[in-house]
Amino acid sequence: MKYKLIIFDIDGTITNHISSWRYIHEKLGIWSKRAFQYQDAFFAGKIEYRKFCSLDAAHWKGMREKRIRELFKSTRYSRNAAKCIKRLKKLGFRLAAVSTGLQFMSDRIKSELGFDYTVSNRLDSKNGILTGGVTINLEHGAKDRILRHIFKRFKVKPHETISVGDSEGDIPLAKTCGYSIAFNSTSRELSKISDYDCKTKDFREVYEKIVFITHE
Repeated sequence: MKYKLIIFDIDGTITNHISSWRYIHEKLGIWSKRAFQYQDAFFAGKIEYRKFCSLDAAHWKGMREKRIRELFKSTRYSRNAAKCIKRLKKLGFRLAAVSTGLQFMSDRIKSELGFDYTVSNRLDSKNGILTGGVTINLEHGAKDRILRHIFKRFKVKPHETISVGDSEGDIPLAKTCGYSIAFNSTSRELSKISDYDCKTKDFREVYEKIVFITHE
């Protein structure tokens, strides 16, 4: 097999929502003016990513982790994503997911879709209660930093991997992996540099393209 490993983004790619951080706020009805300002401040370069995450995580201090995890049980996958990813697994591909989102969705796809490896940021908890802290395993725009570990873990070369992502944060994946697919893209730059830019929001297009390039 020419390609052995597929590396996916999660938020906005495998799932419909584009940010698990914002998803929690909205589900709890606390997408407050202050939380919105934190996000704007980060994207404007006024605060660093770790500061943004710390300010955001503080909103949920004292809540039960189980309550937050329950919110993600109703999160919808992108159209046909679950079915197609399971098919790719059956075809022999190893599956990895890298996300600057939170553990709740990465844990879910590992369990439900059979991912071999996932990495995301994690809200800290003690005795099942959120402390208001957060462990940053992956910073915004730094997905390339985890790739060396992934390649070593799966014993693959960059040219043997495929990336699937939707945003600016997935550009490092597209630049490093042997073949890159932009799906549901929100980034002109990602769409431009990717080997293939999906024209629909149906994950079957991703699946069919991967099958095609594998048998070229």
